Amino acid sequence: MPRLSSTIILLLCALTAMAQPKTDRFLEELLLKHASPALRHVLQHPDSFHCQLIYTQINRDAKNRPVFRHYYYHLDANQYFNPASTVKMPLAFLALEKLNELNMQGLDKYTPMFTDSAFSGQSRVYRDTSTENGLPSIAQYIKKVFLVSDNDAYNRLYEFIGQQTIHEKLWAKGYPRMRIVRRFVSMNEEENRHTNPVRFERDGKLIYDQPAAVSTLTYDFSKPVFIGKAHYDRNEQLVNTPMDFTRHNNAPLEDLQQQLQSVLFPASVPASKRFNLAADDYRFLYRYMAALPFESRHPAYDTTEFFDSYTKFFRFKAGKGKIPPYIRVFNKTGWSYGFLTDVAYFADFKNKVEFMISGNIYVNRDGVLNDNKYEYEEIGYPFFKEVGDIIYQHELQRNRPHEPDLSLFEEATAGLGQPPAAITRGDTTKKRIAIVFTGHEFADGGRHIADVLKKRKAPASFFLTGTFYETEAFAPLIRRLKKDGHYLGPHSGRHLLYCDWAKRDSLLVTRRQFEDDLALNYRAMEKHGLPAPHYFLPPYEWYNDSIVQWTSGLGLQLVNFSPGTRSTADYTYPEMGKSYRDSETILQSILHFENQRPAGLNGFILLLHIGTDPRRIDKFYFQLDKLIRYLQRNQYELVTIPRLLSEDL
Repeated sequence: MPRLSSTIILLLCALTAMAQPKTDRFLEELLLKHASPALRHVLQHPDSFHCQLIYTQINRDAKNRPVFRHYYYHLDANQYFNPASTVKMPLAFLALEKLNELNMQGLDKYTPMFTDSAFSGQSRVYRDTSTENGLPSIAQYIKKVFLVSDNDAYNRLYEFIGQQTIHEKLWAKGYPRMRIVRRFVSMNEEENRHTNPVRFERDGKLIYDQPAAVSTLTYDFSKPVFIGKAHYDRNEQLVNTPMDFTRHNNAPLEDLQQQLQSVLFPASVPASKRFNLAADDYRFLYRYMAALPFESRHPAYDTTEFFDSYTKFFRFKAGKGKIPPYIRVFNKTGWSYGFLTDVAYFADFKNKVEFMISGNIYVNRDGVLNDNKYEYEEIGYPFFKEVGDIIYQHELQRNRPHEPDLSLFEEATAGLGQPPAAITRGDTTKKRIAIVFTGHEFADGGRHIADVLKKRKAPASFFLTGTFYETEAFAPLIRRLKKDGHYLGPHSGRHLLYCDWAKRDSLLVTRRQFEDDLALNYRAMEKHGLPAPHYFLPPYEWYNDSIVQWTSGLGLQLVNFSPGTRSTADYTYPEMGKSYRDSETILQSILHFENQRPAGLNGFILLLHIGTDPRRIDKFYFQLDKLIRYLQRNQYELVTIPRLLSEDL
């Protein structure tokens, strides 16, 4: 009998413990050790401020694979907070996932999307003045969601996915507590269940027509949630009772952070929890999760209102703080009814520091909701700043088993805020050179090139067309280049000539043809497990200002060879007459340039071909070993394109 009583007592204790908020002593002590009196006051009254925190340390193994260790402060999924705009994040992921699952020719995130109306409260959208072409699209809505937390953009994603699909997808991924049942516009519950008809058109041609939909799901509203002591209703009348949040959106902090982790580090979560995204989707999301309002041209924002840290709560929003150029914050924030939330991943490219941090706080001293009198500036933003600073300083001092390679995120955000321009040379004050190989239909030099690069421990960059990536005979070579750590990028899908040889400003392709062809290149790369690139080298190494602009519009940086040598003539053969250059002539032109110019080959992008027409017998790639030995003897560091063009490496 005593044994049974002890068992019951232990069971009750265990159940009680499970119901308690999760707090790790390490995180609590770290925060309290460095906390100001104001922060200490908040931390010691978590029930009043509804504050919750998750701090995630990330350690990399020898292969750069991340391992996560989560620490919690007062984390409690049963303590309701209004998630506000943080629910826009999973909808951005689900919208891209839906496009991929529809898998229709001509349908992608850039395809113009037109929203109609079919039920009470719905509105139409046929134009979007924030875009370059004046037309709305999924890509543009997602940009606005992350850049400034645009409400209308969220509403349109909600309508495209559909309320029922939102929940079926999130619940299937293991988020049964998630509830996203409201647009951010005045609508009743029934109106929110109904979503608009949507159609996608391109050049006047209908690509996909989605009819109006209605959710028939039953949601669990059994747990009543009341906040505050009074509130203003829709008619701006004061009601002296708490505000009812029972049927509002719900998103536990832990769920939001895991969703962010699943997109930033998809391999770190089970496949069942991942979103069905393409490599280009990941890069697109990384870019705009981290982008600041001033770095966007379409849409363009008034930076007086939308300052740099407008949506960056941790460390920066208090006092409208400036964000150092070597730090990127990939996050989603939300603010409403006195609740502030931020779910974030920090990457410091200069100090090689990374961590995740998520948190929320409730600041409403008078207990009245909907009166727009909240202590965001006095308590809320300073809370996020100080907590973020404490964690960041701890991360700067923390020992790591391996320095993280953050190039994936650095590359995804490279060039933000800069006017579009082609890059044809790196820093001429540094003795670095990038050897670049392009390829389309020939790969006869591939094995020899790979052998030489490995023997000389020289990384290189390979820009290959979709045709090259799709050629089965080239697959072993591509696998080897990837395994050896070389950079593999795009060179167009089908090696199109973009503009006339004699009249460069005369385009031979439309923007849609350019984008569709490049998308083909992406898909071919993705089949080899290659990440979406940031750098693009145009076919024939021939382009004009329009191609530069279009490339930039896709978040890519156009690069090309450095002029001055005859290296690009290594594809020529004798039957081409005066255009032909033998290998000795090509080699001497490189050595001559290095000897005669003050900066030598510093920052040079030296372009060669991975294979050439069989009619060229004198293959220049057989001179590669001699060339690399010369460069290394003269103290040049051979690097990939991302390293050549990275400012802080």
